[in-house]
Amino acid sequence: EKIVFLGYLERTSTLVLAFVRGICKPGMTPYDLDESDDYEVTEILSEPSEIDPAWMFVLNIKHPLTLLSAKIGKLTVKPGSCLNDEGLFYIIRGSPLSIKVVTTAARMMLKPDRISATTISQVDFKGNQILSEKQMNVLRIAYSEGWYNTPRDISLGELSNKIGLGRSTVSEHLIKSEGKIIQYFLEGDPALFGEEMDGK
Repeated sequence: EKIVFLGYLERTSTLVLAFVRGICKPGMTPYDLDESDDYEVTEILSEPSEIDPAWMFVLNIKHPLTLLSAKIGKLTVKPGSCLNDEGLFYIIRGSPLSIKVVTTAARMMLKPDRISATTISQVDFKGNQILSEKQMNVLRIAYSEGWYNTPRDISLGELSNKIGLGRSTVSEHLIKSEGKIIQYFLEGDPALFGEEMDGK
């Protein structure tokens, strides 16, 4: 009925073991997935109960697209991706180049109904600890005060007074923050780039 991806237990170019939560139709168990060449249930972790109707199990995913995603690197599947009666909802995050390779392959293998891209948000940076809280605060104020406008609307001294920190401290925060953002844009952190594929 529905399988939700929760995370990886092992992920190499030849083996992808996923921790999943599944709700089966009456009379069926996760082992019915073994009928497909793309999946193999390797271990049942818990069975349905009065508290939770779901199965928790380990799934060996053998689909070529999954193995390709693991092989090219700089890319991961986001927890919450799922397979149900309506089709596959597959959320991937990684470098732009890696995403392009996988989405191109997906178009050939699965013919998805929709492919969409997500963008970076402040939550992405904070939640993944790419920038510290102080760095985020300095960037936020610098942006709102016009530091990144051309020409700049505020000097470093004025910005330092607004933030309440010394010029050298503000300058250091800006340089380090910008460097981290550029690094992750170029190298591709899985937490920063995403595409969603929805197909049947």
